[in-house]
Amino acid sequence: MNKVGLDNLEVNSYIDAPVFLDDAYIILSPDIPVSQELLTRLSSWHYTQVYTDGQPAEKPRNTGENAEESRLGFLKEDVHESAERQEVSSFYQQKVEEVRSIYSRFAEREELRIDEVTDIIKDIISTLKSSRRFLLSVPFISQPEEDYLASSCLKTAILSLAVGEFLKLPPHRLIEVGSAGLLHKIGMMKIPRNIYMSDRPLSPNERKTIYAHPIIGFKILKAAAFPATVALAVLEHAEHVDGTGYPRKLTSDKISLYGKIVAVATAYNGAVSRRPYKKERDGHSGIMDLLKDIGKHFDERILRALVYTLSIYPIGTYVELTNGAKGVVVRTNINDPKYPAIKLLLNEKGTLYAEAPVLQTKEGDPIQIARSLPPDAVRELEERLG
Repeated sequence: MNKVGLDNLEVNSYIDAPVFLDDAYIILSPDIPVSQELLTRLSSWHYTQVYTDGQPAEKPRNTGENAEESRLGFLKEDVHESAERQEVSSFYQQKVEEVRSIYSRFAEREELRIDEVTDIIKDIISTLKSSRRFLLSVPFISQPEEDYLASSCLKTAILSLAVGEFLKLPPHRLIEVGSAGLLHKIGMMKIPRNIYMSDRPLSPNERKTIYAHPIIGFKILKAAAFPATVALAVLEHAEHVDGTGYPRKLTSDKISLYGKIVAVATAYNGAVSRRPYKKERDGHSGIMDLLKDIGKHFDERILRALVYTLSIYPIGTYVELTNGAKGVVVRTNINDPKYPAIKLLLNEKGTLYAEAPVLQTKEGDPIQIARSLPPDAVRELEERLG
């Protein structure tokens, strides 16, 4: 696509092809004129250029459908949201690199610094406060991961901190539970890589080897002088409240709070992560999988905290409504996780919306969420959206 400076866009003119903010976000369709409001909004967010394959035109291109049914694709605030989403995505990738460095350095030199871990956790806490919605959605959108171990530990830390905030843990305890989430797989560094990074289901003997990683991690953190509470959470993150977990088969009353939090966080991340031997799952399916084990594998209070943090339909979940319309969850309702806000993408006739309106679902309304869309339907919808 060609770069077009904002000063080359004339108010009330048309572009005969979609105009993009970046490689993913359409801000103008061929049947919508350039407006002063759009130019002002782009400038206020420090954008100086846009991208398009089109040319200026005095009249809108005939798209074969009514203007009301053609796609603009974004709400007014989407320019702001796009910038914030990109910022969070960059933050996430930077932290993945930092976590990868911590794990790699330990594997090579057995060096593990508390201050480096603490700094990462403080940064996550700060970003949760400023961009909570995006930090709880961007990393969990299904995508290939170059380093599954680093990204998995980072996402577990993010979720552990979000649950800890919901439970109103004080700052020093948030740092502890976040550190436990970030380091819960440090014991894997003492296990052969071909086992813990296997792209196939493990054999019984290989599983026994994996089951040792919480004990190994506990010893590593104790030796590195991490707080006892952090080391204990790493030891306990694979325990189940009904006593069927590992390595010590503890029951609920003997598992620490941090251990219960990290257990729920890592289980949800595992449920929604793409792996070579496991089908991808959307956020709603991941939440429902965990709820099946409430009171068995997971502590009820902690799991409910995760549900209220992410919603029954986490941000980014594609859904179909009872009237046949389709959309994507863009905001959650912390007071009632069953009723998120949905950006509508297709109407009940299967036509793309022009203005992508947002519907706040409510109890008792005639239009409700009927289901989350399966992966094949999501891919088909994304292809239509371009």
